[in-house]
Amino acid sequence: MNLLPNAAFLAARRFIETTARPLEVARLRFHFDQASSESVRTALDACRNADGGFGHALEPDLRAAESSALCTSLALQVLRATRAPSTQAYGSASIVYLLNCREQQNAVWRIIPKSAERSPHAPWWNQIGREEAFEGFSLNPTAEILGYLYEYRYLVPEAVLTLVSEHVLRHICGLQTIEMHELLCSLRLLQTEVLPETFRERLHSEVRRLMDQIIALDPAQWREYCLRPLQVVDCPESPFLAGREDAVAANLDYEIAAQGAAGSWTPTWTWGDAFPDDWKLARQEWEGIITLEKLLLLQRFHRIEGIA
Repeated sequence: MNLLPNAAFLAARRFIETTARPLEVARLRFHFDQASSESVRTALDACRNADGGFGHALEPDLRAAESSALCTSLALQVLRATRAPSTQAYGSASIVYLLNCREQQNAVWRIIPKSAERSPHAPWWNQIGREEAFEGFSLNPTAEILGYLYEYRYLVPEAVLTLVSEHVLRHICGLQTIEMHELLCSLRLLQTEVLPETFRERLHSEVRRLMDQIIALDPAQWREYCLRPLQVVDCPESPFLAGREDAVAANLDYEIAAQGAAGSWTPTWTWGDAFPDDWKLARQEWEGIITLEKLLLLQRFHRIEGIA
C-alpha cells in the first residue's frame, strides 16, 4: 500500500497556506490541526450575502457576486464537514435563502440565477439550455439541497419536504442513465444522517443501480474530467466500497503519484478561450481546493505517512 510521504504532505500544506484562499487554509487547519470551526465560518463570510445565500466565486468557475443555489450548497457542504449544529443561525439563514429561491411550481432549485450570465464564468455556466443540460435541475442541485432541508427540518414546512422528496425519488427512479454531477448530488443526499430510513433505502437502491455505468475504472481516464472511484467511495465506511476495493486502492495510488512538484494537484479542465484572466485566478483557487480535497481523502483512507 502506497503512502503519501510526510515530505509530500508538508509540501501540499505549504502550497495551501501560501497560495490557496483563506477558506481552504481554515479548513486545512480544522481537519489537520483541530482548529476551531469558527475560523472556517469566518472565512466563509467572504462569500456570504445579506440574503443568507452565498456567491462571490465560492465556486471558482462562477465569479458572480450574487447568491446561487450552487454556492449556497457548497457552503452547506463545508458546514456539514465541520459538524456545525443545525440550530446555528449561520446555516439557518442559508436554508431560509434556499426556501425563498425555490422554483415554486417545479419543486426544484435553479442552480445559478440567470443574472450570473453577466459575470465571468466557465462556458458550462452559460444560461442558454441550462434546464435541458441539468435535467430540469431535478437532481443537480435539488437532491443535495434536499439533504440540507432534512438537516434543518425545523425550518422547513413539511409540505415542502414531502413535495421535494417525492420529486427527487420519482425522477431518479425513471432514469436509465445518470450524469456524474447528478449522482454526486444524490450521494450527498444519502450522506444526510437524519434522512428517513424508508426514503434512504429507496434512494440507495436507485443510486446503486445507476452508478456503475459512469464510474471510470481505467487509470488513463483519470487524467481527464471524469467520475473517479474515490468520488463515489470517499471513505472506508462507504456503503459502496464492497466490490470496488481494487478500484479504490488503485485510485488512491494514482492520486498519490499525481501530486505536482509544487505540492499541489491541478484541475483537469479549463475554460478554453473564455475570460482568460478570470480563468487564471479560478485555476489557482481550484488548485487550493483540489489539493485540500486530495489530502482529506488520503487522510480518511490512512494513506498519509505519520498521520493516523
